[in-house]
Amino acid sequence: MFRKLIEAAVEKSLDRRTVRPDRKLELEGYHPLPAIMGELYSWLLVPFRGAQILVEVRFPRAGQIPEVDKLYSIIGEGKSAKKLSRQQVIDIMNIQEECCRAVLNRPTFEELEEHIYGKDNVLSNRKKELAQMREELEKASGFAKTELKLEIDRLELFTGYILPDDTMVALTEIAYGIGVSDLKKMTKEKLVNAHIMAKMYKGRPSDYVGGLFTDGDRKNIDEYALILGSKAEKAK
Repeated sequence: MFRKLIEAAVEKSLDRRTVRPDRKLELEGYHPLPAIMGELYSWLLVPFRGAQILVEVRFPRAGQIPEVDKLYSIIGEGKSAKKLSRQQVIDIMNIQEECCRAVLNRPTFEELEEHIYGKDNVLSNRKKELAQMREELEKASGFAKTELKLEIDRLELFTGYILPDDTMVALTEIAYGIGVSDLKKMTKEKLVNAHIMAKMYKGRPSDYVGGLFTDGDRKNIDEYALILGSKAEKAK
């Protein structure tokens, strides 16, 4: 029975990335993620430190998670600087953690936190490791001291977050419906054209973009269409 449950979860995990053609035609426009997925909850396999765990996820509406443009903005700043600052990494992980809290239904984020910190002693082990490394830092010098400082900084950064990177990324993608909507098909040309159409015929740029999108995509399309459209006008 458990094997059948896992097989079903795998099928759903694969299927959540692809909206059926008939459903896609039926759902042109902007819709909450639960409407696109056809359900509010689903059992999925998600990565956990290289392995996989079976969890029940809740598909959230746009208002229940941070706006995705905040995440893209931070990542964009990091690309411009060629490296994310410590604060930018913290900001990204805070957004990811908020998405995880919104998405996890069984177990809940709090239940997972209690299990990991309470039974596996992850937090106490990390603190012991940090204390030992700080003692070693006082005796170290040269290159070894520099490397130890970097490792302490890395460990301090992740001590406050219970979920591993691969789990947080996967749950964040589920929260935003990444790979589900047609947002990845948007191009600069389409956004500029949508901006022009909105100015000519009134309305919002998102009114002139065809496809299937989540309710959170609409604001992002409007904002990026305005930015790119305004730049294109100034360049003329």
